[in-house]
Amino acid sequence: MRDYWDAFIMLFIVLDSVGNIPIFYTLTSNMGEEERKKVFAKSVLVASLLLLFFTLFGYSFFAYYNVTFTDFKIAGGILLLLLALEGLIGKVEAETLRNEDVAVVPMATPLLAGPGSIYVVMYLHEVYGLLPTLVSIALNTLIAYAILSGSDVIVSKVGKNTVIVLARIFSLLLAVLAVSMIRSGFEEALRVVLGRG
Repeated sequence: MRDYWDAFIMLFIVLDSVGNIPIFYTLTSNMGEEERKKVFAKSVLVASLLLLFFTLFGYSFFAYYNVTFTDFKIAGGILLLLLALEGLIGKVEAETLRNEDVAVVPMATPLLAGPGSIYVVMYLHEVYGLLPTLVSIALNTLIAYAILSGSDVIVSKVGKNTVIVLARIFSLLLAVLAVSMIRSGFEEALRVVLGRG
């Protein structure tokens, strides 16, 4: 049971469903409650499939395509930064981002199934085995859906105008997160280059 508990806690921390509430709500602010829940469900499902894929085939995939976590950080950071900039100038609307696009990118990846969570499930598989890792993914994604589906109740209490202000603030925070991911990726890439030199 200790293996199952440790695997669950590690992925729960990295997945950070609670921390994603304001960002996810901002990205779906133009949708109704039912539509938002469908998008949340799709994003959690896609994230689950991605985590399952990397649990089972992660090391083989990375080796075959010569992909590194550094590549994931840089690419994911750029995607988040572009979306954050659109949010800051008020261009994240239904006309520019279809719901299915938002559900997959950036909600499913890189916000939920990002470089950190992908690395964790691969690590859990190696350390604790397949079953504890699969249980951890299942429990954490179910919890993520429950938390995100209930986020509208929390956010609705603060009022529409406050949500608009918060949307800009969270877009700024998303931009900061994106820059942090890009910086971290380039720093890791630079260390690799200097190490080889």
